[in-house]
Amino acid sequence: MQNTIEFFKPSIQENTKKYIDDVLTFSDNGKVKKLENLFKSFIGCDHALATTSGTAALHLAMCALDFKRGDKVICSINVFPSVPQSVRHFDAEPIFVDIEGENYNIDLRNLEEALKKNKSKKLKAIILNHMAGSIIDLEAVYALAKEYNVKVIEDASNAMGAKYKGNYIGNTGADITVFSFAPHLCNPTVNGGILVTKDEHVHERAKLLGFHGMQNRHCDIFGSVNYIYDVVDIGWKYDLSQIEAAYCLAEFEALESTLKRRKEIASIYNKELNGVNHVKLPNISENDVISQYIVEIDKNRDHFVNELKKEGINISVHYMPLHLTEYYKQKYSMKVFDYSVALGCFQRVMSLPNYPSMTDEEVMRVCEAVKKVADAHI
Repeated sequence: MQNTIEFFKPSIQENTKKYIDDVLTFSDNGKVKKLENLFKSFIGCDHALATTSGTAALHLAMCALDFKRGDKVICSINVFPSVPQSVRHFDAEPIFVDIEGENYNIDLRNLEEALKKNKSKKLKAIILNHMAGSIIDLEAVYALAKEYNVKVIEDASNAMGAKYKGNYIGNTGADITVFSFAPHLCNPTVNGGILVTKDEHVHERAKLLGFHGMQNRHCDIFGSVNYIYDVVDIGWKYDLSQIEAAYCLAEFEALESTLKRRKEIASIYNKELNGVNHVKLPNISENDVISQYIVEIDKNRDHFVNELKKEGINISVHYMPLHLTEYYKQKYSMKVFDYSVALGCFQRVMSLPNYPSMTDEEVMRVCEAVKKVADAHI
């Protein structure tokens, strides 16, 4: 019996074990700073702050922008729960917007309508996500943000290494951009996030609140904090550990090869699955980093998925629209057809495995399984 092809497997890079060993032997406990500096140099941003996760970076972004109770924040209905949950922890209100049906990003016409409808002093920000690493029309979003005097936070968990008009995401005009080193996994090898900004005040505020609101803090090589410090605000414990930074540093150094391999796998899928019955392939542009390879099944997606599992192929779905989840459905009295585009896409989409350690043979196994299931699909 053939082994199961998992939806995602984490990578172990050439330097991963060495960097972790550096930390464990105390020969180099500066991995966090190295990661932050490398990120700044790569992205072209002025400030980068490493955090325990992408969610922590997102929450810190909102803390740094001083979100308060009753503030309004616009986001897509098709996001991971970390986005509106971070908003709700301020007792602020997420304003959900339907998506467009091509790349599953927030619909810009609906976004503009939401900005008009909710224009007030309480309207604070737009949170963007780039579904599957497909970049939204950022110039249009920035223009709307300027017109309505709101901040832009980009959740680039799926877009590390992507470019927009020649600049890397994180250096295109957003007030804050956050990244994740574990965008696929509920139980990753490590967690890690990065908050980047050009605003020094935002950076310093996030840095302060990311470690208990503690000022004048200095640590030795073992992480011990000097005993003379001050606490000037209520903060959190969001600083990244050296061990996790070591793993993330090795991953980030391998980003170029990771993106190249994802594109190679996507090219195989494009070639092998072109014209297969019941399967619609994604529209991938040159700048997409293809963090997920999302296809649509024209009918009975769940049956298609179950048949793939029988063939030893695990897939995933990105994402369940939030108005279908119990908390948001009840909290905001949302109906199932309130976001019809997101609902329709969710009923059709599935993400195929696409990660650097996949071999060509494994990719072909996925293709053959999809073809087999599609031929028998009704």
